[in-house]
Formats: sequence, C-alpha cells, structure tokens
Amino acid sequence: MSVLVAHPTRQHSHRLAQALQDAGLLHSYWTLLPDRRALAWLPAGLDGWLPSAVLRHSLQFLPGDKVHALIGPLLIQKIASRQHSVALRQLGEWMTWAALDRWVANQLPRLRPKVVVGYEMCCAETFRVAKSLGITCVLDAAAFHHALQDKILDEDKYGAKTWAGRQLRLRKKREIDLADKIICVSQLARQTYIDAGVNEQRITVNQVGCDIAKFRPTHEMSRSGAPKFVFVGIPVFHKGFDCLAASFAGLLDSYPEAELHVAGDATMADRLGDCKNIHFHGKLSHEQLSVLLGKMDCLILPSRLDSFGMVVVEALASGLPVIVSDHAGASEAVTEDENGWVIPAGDQPALLQRMLTCCREIERVRSMHDACTRSAVDHDWSHYSRRAVEIFKPLLTESA
Repeated sequence: MSVLVAHPTRQHSHRLAQALQDAGLLHSYWTLLPDRRALAWLPAGLDGWLPSAVLRHSLQFLPGDKVHALIGPLLIQKIASRQHSVALRQLGEWMTWAALDRWVANQLPRLRPKVVVGYEMCCAETFRVAKSLGITCVLDAAAFHHALQDKILDEDKYGAKTWAGRQLRLRKKREIDLADKIICVSQLARQTYIDAGVNEQRITVNQVGCDIAKFRPTHEMSRSGAPKFVFVGIPVFHKGFDCLAASFAGLLDSYPEAELHVAGDATMADRLGDCKNIHFHGKLSHEQLSVLLGKMDCLILPSRLDSFGMVVVEALASGLPVIVSDHAGASEAVTEDENGWVIPAGDQPALLQRMLTCCREIERVRSMHDACTRSAVDHDWSHYSRRAVEIFKPLLTESA
C-alpha cells in the first residue's frame, strides 16, 4: 500500500506526505525544492552558508530515502517571475512545472506506486503514464477550478492568450480529465469544480488548517488603544487589497487613529505612498506573525479568489475575529457575530461599513477572543491528517 506525492514547491503537500508517512502509506515525495540532506556532500562547515529557504523547506520529518529533489528547474521559474513580460513569466512556469511532471512520469514504470498524487499544472504527463500502468491518480486541488480563476482575473493581464498560458490551461484540463479523485481544500472550492461540469462523485474535501499550538496565545491578551486591523499575504488584486486600502482610507475620516498592519510581501508599499497609519512588516516567520497577531484586534481577508486562506484560522487561533470575503474558502470557519463576519467579495462599501462597526464596537470585538480560539480547534492540522488517511485507505484498497 503506497502513495507517491509530487509537488514542485510545498503548499500543503508536505502535510499530506507527513500524514501518509505516519500511517505507513507513503511511497515517496518528489519535489523541486532542495532538501538539506541532499546537500550532505558539501564540505563540513558550509551549513551556515546555506540559504534560509533550504533550511526552512527541508523535510526532516520524512525519511531521507523517501525525499527526491530535482535541483535546477525552480531557478528557471524564479528568474522568469522577475520579468516584466507576462509571456516570459508564463513560459518560465510552463518549463518548470513540465520538468517536474516529466521527471516523475519517467519514474513510474520502475516505482509502481498504488496511487500518485499530483498538483495543478504539474502532473498531466504523470497522470497519463500512471493511467497506462493502472495506477490511481489523485489531483490535490489547492485552487479553485481554472474556469473561475480566468473569469475573475483579467485574462490578458494574467497570460491566457500567451502560448505558455494556453499550454498551462491545457495541462489543467488534462489533469482534471485524468484524475480518478479530486481533493479540494474547501466546500467552496469543490463547488467551483461541480459548476464547471466535473462529476461531484469524483470530488471530496479535506480542509487545510494551521498549527494551533504555534498561534495559541501563551497568556490572556490585553488589547487596548486605537483599533488595529491586520492583513496577511501578498497585497494584490485577487486578495482584494485594493478594496481594503480604499476602505481603510475612508475609515480614517471617522477614526483617524485606526491602524492597518500589513504582513507579507510589501511590494505594494511604494504604490500606496505615504498612506497614513498603514504599517508594513514584510515577510514574517510563524513565530513573528504570532506575536503580531497577538497585538491586533481584527484580521481582514477580502479575497476575490482564495480557495481557503490559512491565515484566517491562524488569526482565530490567536484570538482574533476575522472579516472574510465569501470568495475565501476559510469563510466556512466563520460563525457570524461570534468569531467574525463574511462580506461579499469586491464589495468595498460593505467592507468599510463592517470596519466602521468594528471601530464603533471595539470592546465587543475584543471580547470575542475566547470564541475565536475555541473555533480554531477544529482546524488544527491533526484533523487534516486524520481525514487524509481516511480518504487514501479506500483508494489503496481499490487499487490492490
């Protein structure tokens, strides 16, 4: 009974691999990220010179002989991602994901796992070869169905008309067609596949989560002073940051002391100029983020396109109520007026009104602390791991 998992970077694939390994079901894990143990050939004393990303992405919880890394292709994607041309960025993605796909597909006749797990744009060839060998194919869908992605995002801006963009979309379609089972990270994401015509019997849900212990407050937080809102992630269009920035600017007319804190890639900072009371913190570790969340009053995730949004449950675990759009899968974790509020995606007036109410009733917002931490318990990674094993055991039995 064995499951091969292949992902170019991470997302939540390492959580799946760990759950399968703990249950004795993991065949191997294939990736483009270098594992520290794969660099053991380096001369002694050079560990300190390794990039932090190598140390951060090392999979020490998996046996070394089960982790296989293809070093090189990810550099193509990294270089391409810095180009101004959408066509070049898309070409870099296509080359990188196709490299992993071809590499894994070539291993299957020798390895013969019972089940192979692939991820969007990275497993079309892997699935084709797997099907020819009688191997069960599982698409672990980290995003919404690509039809909704293209509908919400500007197709010209995001490369649907470039050659590589068309190839990437063709890969997505082939992967869905070939998959025996599709796992979505929320009911909302599952519905986008059903709406696109995928047979609902092929689709199941396993919600992702967070490390509750890393975000649970170590002592009773005492939040005070001006209302403090926080956004965590890349401040871009599909995350709804434009709506948040406009709402916050309007909020200052009534509450000039309110604060907005932004944790994540701060590339939008220059575009906002010297916007009053917005504080950019840059990228933070889990430990740093936990400290920041402990000082905030409310997290805002007004995404136009977010299949889940793990920061929502991280905030709940920290005792923060949340304002989430109805296009974020994590809205399923929100109980209205108990641990947060759900607003329509892209509705800037609705977001502003909710923020105004939070400021006006700030003491009630702060009193929601206990309800938030209680609600986060159901979203610990341990529940994801248990459900993962429940999903894969029948698949392994069927393919035996």
